[in-house]
Amino acid sequence: MILSNFHAHTNYCDGKNTCEEMVQAAISKGLRAFGLSEHCHTPVPIDSGHPTFEELAAFGDEVRTLKTKYADKIELFYGIEQDSIGDSSTDGTDYVIGSTHFVNIGGVYRFVDDGADGQRETVARFYGGDWYAFAEAYFADESQIVDITNCDIIGHFDLINKNNEGDRLFDTSHPRYRAAAIASMERILRRCNLFEVNTGAMYRVGRTEQYPQTWLLRELLTRGGEVILSSDSHDTASIGYKFDEMEDLLREVGFARRKTLTRGGWTDIEL
Repeated sequence: MILSNFHAHTNYCDGKNTCEEMVQAAISKGLRAFGLSEHCHTPVPIDSGHPTFEELAAFGDEVRTLKTKYADKIELFYGIEQDSIGDSSTDGTDYVIGSTHFVNIGGVYRFVDDGADGQRETVARFYGGDWYAFAEAYFADESQIVDITNCDIIGHFDLINKNNEGDRLFDTSHPRYRAAAIASMERILRRCNLFEVNTGAMYRVGRTEQYPQTWLLRELLTRGGEVILSSDSHDTASIGYKFDEMEDLLREVGFARRKTLTRGGWTDIEL
């Protein structure tokens, strides 16, 4: 049963729908709580789709207006997806999702998830063809996400795996990959223990597995981490995508509950 979702984008950035269309869709799907969390601004020239500071201010104003307009129908929250290199303010937000979309290679920024061809180019050009050096660099950056953003939720922890369906680019069971991912997770858990279970790539690029991968969810559970469901929606149709399947998966892994946000704060939902 879809009860809440707090990772959703609008046409202020790379989403397809307006804020109000997203809220109305959430209501129509029976959500009790919904959060709009636009991407932050970044100073990176290749990040051409980021919102301007003015657009982010307008986004915040609109979400606050919609909170009042739909208060009798849904609990609406104002969030932001703050990148590790983001330079916009998170002041006034109800929550922050921390995400790493870039690796910094000596001052050169490359997208982590820039399609399979883009990733191949990054690895060939900057890492000598070593996919695990790329993974180690990404997870090292990701390990600092809470220190940088002071986030409440860890966004798509293993984003590097987006285009790697069937391990066609690199082997996610390789010892170097797993060691880098686990070390990153353990550092993050010192300050934030809430990771989103994100179905966005399943909807948009046909991934058969969520972020984080199931083996990572098991590692998270053994280390006391908590989870929150996220569809990382960029359109109305994807809100709550495959949440029923994700609840079944979480029960199978061993999670007894997931988190949600209410006007009274963070709370648990039994699975």
